[in-house]
Amino acid sequence: MRLVKLLFLAACLSFGLAIFCSAENPDIYYYMGCVRLLMEGKVPFVDFHIGYTPLSFYMACLPARLFGTGNTAALSFETFMSFINAGLIYYLLRKNVRDKALCLFSTAFYLISLFFLDGMCYVLEPFIMFWGLLSLIAVQKDRLWAVLIAGVCSFMAFWSKQYGLGFLVLNMLILFLSFRRDWLALAGRLTVLIAGFAVTACVMIGMLLKQGATLSNIMKFSGASYEKFGFWGMLEGTGYLLLVAPLLPVTVFLIAKHFKSLREEKFLIVCVCGILGFMLATYVRPYLHYIQLPLPFAILLITILVDRYGIQAGNQRLVKWFKASVIVPICIMVVIDYYFIFHNERKAVNEVAAQVAGIIPTGTDHVYVSTRLLCIGNVNRYGAPMLHKYGMSNGFIEEGEPLREIIMDAGCYVIDTAKLEFLRTEEPELLKHIEKGRKKTRIDCRDKRFVTIVFSNQD
Repeated sequence: MRLVKLLFLAACLSFGLAIFCSAENPDIYYYMGCVRLLMEGKVPFVDFHIGYTPLSFYMACLPARLFGTGNTAALSFETFMSFINAGLIYYLLRKNVRDKALCLFSTAFYLISLFFLDGMCYVLEPFIMFWGLLSLIAVQKDRLWAVLIAGVCSFMAFWSKQYGLGFLVLNMLILFLSFRRDWLALAGRLTVLIAGFAVTACVMIGMLLKQGATLSNIMKFSGASYEKFGFWGMLEGTGYLLLVAPLLPVTVFLIAKHFKSLREEKFLIVCVCGILGFMLATYVRPYLHYIQLPLPFAILLITILVDRYGIQAGNQRLVKWFKASVIVPICIMVVIDYYFIFHNERKAVNEVAAQVAGIIPTGTDHVYVSTRLLCIGNVNRYGAPMLHKYGMSNGFIEEGEPLREIIMDAGCYVIDTAKLEFLRTEEPELLKHIEKGRKKTRIDCRDKRFVTIVFSNQD
């Protein structure tokens, strides 16, 4: 319990530090740009394009109306969701693990691991996990109404981000494992589950269609156009998971050794499938925050087996290994994340953004932005959304998929030094067009990655 208190304290301090001290990550401005558009009455897939299913952005609208769309407000809401998810994980642990202290330890371990897995950035995975974990809790109630709720929550997980579709498969797996000897009961519950999913889908998608969206536009969130990383991305993602949960190979050994006795335990099978299934997301991109999807299943699986073959069997060595395994993610967190936070203060970054906003001429129709400081923005000319704070909320060309002719029509360009070198070698004609008749202003920042060049007609 002393370790539990220490981990909870470390998690609270880490998230607090991230909320109030971390640099303003550009992804937050992309996500909060979507939220602002929704609060303005705009319709996704109609008035602006997003690459995700939209429920996460709708969920963020309420706290955004109360607390704004700044970095601190966004990270506070995400931290709140993460602690709610920790509570749901604790509930699942208590249903499968006898030792209460071990359940609290694993829950605290989950929270501290999140900080390493992009905990200082705003990501959508906590929203998936909220609805997905609710669906897993509901489907195990063995009541038709609970199975219906599980179907509804499964769609909500998918509608939070497309990878949440995996929870529908896991719920179907739980039903199959529970009723595989009673095919009639299985068929009935699968029908109720799918009906809950389908009815909710019809309601949610129907609302968008009624507001002018088309199915072809909505389907663009699938990511089919991504240049996928494939097997090597999955290998890299597996490495990230093992950094956070290094005891996972030990649990694989325990499963192999005691396969005959464990194969009848449906929740262990679900945990294994959850790890393998959600690791498929790294086939597309080996982003660190994607590991937040298989992580809860890895922690559930490890904790259950440590309780079974450690505490209950009197194997203190296994328990000590589990306790020691938290050292790895905590050390990585301290070395990487704290360094990132303390070397990217908001004040320095905001000063650069304010200087950029002051250089761009008033009334400029189009601004092309390509810099790690100010982008990202695929939100209907909400490129460089960091400049939103300085009154420049319109006229930006999105960085994600700009057409060459639109870039050529821009009245002002904001480019980082790395992109400038790329243009110098790969697009010299475009660089000549950018430089022609425009004043070049260099804005320095202590972090050399954020050095920005502004090409404008302003004297």
